[in-house]
Amino acid sequence: MYPRIQLKTDPFTHHPWIFQKMIQRPKYRLSPGTVVEVVSRQGAFVGRGFYHPSRTVAILLLTTHPSERIDEGFFRTRLETAKILREQILKISTRSNAYRLIHGEGDGLPGLVIDKFADVLVVEPFSAGYIPFADTLFTILKELYPNATVCFRPDQKTEKQEGVSFQTLRKRYPCPQGVILKEHSLSMEVSLLTGHKTGYFLDQRDNRAMVAELSTGKEVWDLFCYTGGFGIAAALGGARSVTAVDLDEKALVIAQRNARLNQVTIDFIHEDCFDFLRRMEAEDRQADLVIVDPAKLALVREEIPRALRTYNDINRLAMGRVRTGGILVSCSCSGLVSEHQFLSVLTNAAREAQVELQMFRITGASPDHPVRTDFPEGRYLKVVFSRIVRFPYHR
Repeated sequence: MYPRIQLKTDPFTHHPWIFQKMIQRPKYRLSPGTVVEVVSRQGAFVGRGFYHPSRTVAILLLTTHPSERIDEGFFRTRLETAKILREQILKISTRSNAYRLIHGEGDGLPGLVIDKFADVLVVEPFSAGYIPFADTLFTILKELYPNATVCFRPDQKTEKQEGVSFQTLRKRYPCPQGVILKEHSLSMEVSLLTGHKTGYFLDQRDNRAMVAELSTGKEVWDLFCYTGGFGIAAALGGARSVTAVDLDEKALVIAQRNARLNQVTIDFIHEDCFDFLRRMEAEDRQADLVIVDPAKLALVREEIPRALRTYNDINRLAMGRVRTGGILVSCSCSGLVSEHQFLSVLTNAAREAQVELQMFRITGASPDHPVRTDFPEGRYLKVVFSRIVRFPYHR
């Protein structure tokens, strides 16, 4: 029997997050990550999931089916189903040897990310609930991918938020230093010890391919370039020249190695992207294609107004540096910022920059980042491809 937690009100949806304000506090203290059974105010079964006594999201619902227990069979079904989507339906292995195997709520495993980089599977838990099931996950993943190395890379921020130590997982399942992945015509070195998240942003795979198609013969600026994905894709796509800018020195070192790995020439610049654009404005320099892909700007709801201002300012500056008829690729990976808000920001930025945008492609994460209907928040990435238009009355 699982510890039982009762809701204060009856649920209206099957959303996988249950907040503290929605539940009756349990009569005795439960440890972070305890598997609990959730019941309605009338005592009817609602679901089972991981409980946390102090986080805003009190329960991550794993299942709403009474017959489904949280055991090895549960995780095996979820992992097998996820692999079928990537391998048999999406056939990602024909284009890349790297993909996201588990995308949290989108694959029915809230608080868990698993990325496959060549023959390395990187597991990133965001809930203490996965600690007791680490061996189970390892065993199943080794069965599904016999030749793979399975490692755990918990985030230190998550460790602090959960109030538990993931040190045992780090020691038992250590990550190798790095791996080389293939993506379309791109080869990329991924640092599994120092890189952001699990080491590489797989969600931009298809958008990088689109940038490669659009870059032939163009002067390209890749802003917030990180380890060089967009810039190298542009160079491989036949760009006339590529300039890549980032303030992260460690990322630029890897980006330079990736450029050599792909045998392309890129001008890497260690500079704040705002400062770079202002300097280009002062020098009256422009490019044919500019990519703006900053890190997440809104981690909590209170940060949304500041994030919107930052998106507005960086895109306004970038719009002014794109030649008439050129292309701007604007990205937002802040899940708390909706697509409607982001498009409104771009509209306002265009007005301030005195240009018009022809938005010809609005995309998101690659399809190995599925979104379930009961969790629309999973559609976090917004990528807008626009042509910059200047009519005479704007001059």
